Amino acid sequence: MMSRILAPLVLSSALVAPAAALEIKSDPRPGAIPSLTAPGEIAINRADGRLFWRMPDGSLGTSTLLNALPSGRRAVEQGQSDDQTVAAPLGADLPRKIGEWFGDRANVMAFAGSDLSTRFAKACASLPSTGGTIYLPKGMPQSNGALVCNGKPVSLKGDGPGVSQVVFTSAAAGAAGISLSPGDALRPITIDGLTLTTSVDQTAGNAAISLRYANALSNIFKGPRITNVEIAGVGNNSTYWGKGIDAYNIWGFDFHGIHVRGKDVGGATSFPDANMGAAISITGESGGGCSDGKISGVNVFFARYVGYVSGDCEGLHWTDNTGVAVDQGIVWPDAKGHPGFFISNNHFNTFSTAIVIYGAQQGFITSNLLYKWTGSSQDWRGIYLGAYVNGATTYYASDNIIRGNTLYGYAGGGAAGGAAIGVDATGGDGNTISGNRFYRMDWIFDFGNIATTNTVFDNNAVGTAQGWQKRVGLSTISRNNNPVQAGNDQWFIPLSGGGSVNVGAWFQRFFLAADGAAVTYTDFTNAEAGRQITIIGQNANSTIANNARIHLRGGVPFVTSQGSSLTLTYTGEYWQEIGRAQ
Repeated sequence: MMSRILAPLVLSSALVAPAAALEIKSDPRPGAIPSLTAPGEIAINRADGRLFWRMPDGSLGTSTLLNALPSGRRAVEQGQSDDQTVAAPLGADLPRKIGEWFGDRANVMAFAGSDLSTRFAKACASLPSTGGTIYLPKGMPQSNGALVCNGKPVSLKGDGPGVSQVVFTSAAAGAAGISLSPGDALRPITIDGLTLTTSVDQTAGNAAISLRYANALSNIFKGPRITNVEIAGVGNNSTYWGKGIDAYNIWGFDFHGIHVRGKDVGGATSFPDANMGAAISITGESGGGCSDGKISGVNVFFARYVGYVSGDCEGLHWTDNTGVAVDQGIVWPDAKGHPGFFISNNHFNTFSTAIVIYGAQQGFITSNLLYKWTGSSQDWRGIYLGAYVNGATTYYASDNIIRGNTLYGYAGGGAAGGAAIGVDATGGDGNTISGNRFYRMDWIFDFGNIATTNTVFDNNAVGTAQGWQKRVGLSTISRNNNPVQAGNDQWFIPLSGGGSVNVGAWFQRFFLAADGAAVTYTDFTNAEAGRQITIIGQNANSTIANNARIHLRGGVPFVTSQGSSLTLTYTGEYWQEIGRAQ
């Protein structure tokens, strides 16, 4: 109550006659309410420290903030606090000037202007260089310009979404949304309890909230906080923002409890171009960075991206977020080897891709629920690990953990078409992919027929249309994936050519030897200890050598014949024969 009512009382002439100098009335009787007849009159009960004032609508305001004031001192004159008027909270040791108590709090409704952007600018200007709070109450006028406050750490406070609502009416570039740039890296920003509505399509890309720190070396103390904010169009999702939150070079931040909506996609089979871009956009400019922040409890509908991260960022936590009818969930196109991202416990229902990581390392993608949008006609990937090429340098998405996710692909594209792939790791290397559950995929994995060293184990597939691997990873290690034969997978792998054969890339355990000419196999590589393979002969052209890597019964080579079989188990050092039939 004090920040909402007393601040304009001190800072503005809105509650009093413009040129009048008012005397504080006083009453020494305990419990008495002084008589106030005209709007703007002020009184104090000197016995118990209560302050009273008459509002413009005739209602009586009161506070227990002040203790005894000398009778007859002027409290307000032409909108300025009187340097001689002092006050102190009850029990305080030292009194302070009223302006010192409330000079860092500004109610936009206490400033003149038919447009909210004008009032907001005045409220910002009224704050000291050390910043303060700007209060945005219920009943604000519309804004035909952006709400800008730069060079000061500020806290924007409303009474909650749906109560404190700001309606922006212009689509001109830079003429809508909240824009804050505090300057000093040690100056935090907070925004809480607002609805930000655009009455027009923001075709020029205006974001509802823009936060910008300098492109310079920085530290973790920036710490902007945005909580309990709604970002939307008017009516039933009929207009859209260019972006929700657009943040540059932020460290140590926290975005929580944010509701973002674009324009309803209706029955679209691919995400429409005329709609919101990123609900949360985070950019780390070279040298500035964007690290060690948490985005949680964010609900996004009808946006191209739930989150779009670009540049020099690391240590970002995306957890407990929801994205429905979005084109893509979280996208990081240019990580440049930056480590440490966390994407967990999210639900993304997407048209084309749920999670896209190019060139990021040492991250976790765990316990997410990822769906293909039923009406999407596009090819879909649940998780994509790609490589980012920066000049002569290629950064691979490496050493990441993809674990415990559930992915629904609607094999065959559902009603609309398009193929679904669970995990596409064609630009990923050295990743661990385990304990995931895949439903109705066309392909579970795509490793691009390249020499990736991913480890894939304990995954489960249901309703697969094509098979485990669209393209194998030549150095992939696979084990305990169920079922071994999924979709149209063959029950065997063709064995031909002789020499050393990589068996780790294959999910199946049966190899058919059908060489057209005489060859000798000298090793089977890339298997973990305990791996078992069975070689089934189709003719007499294939020979399995007996050597330091393959230990056969009797110490002699095994020559296949039609219907013969040889079963080997890898000990971790060599292959040991455990059975044969000839």
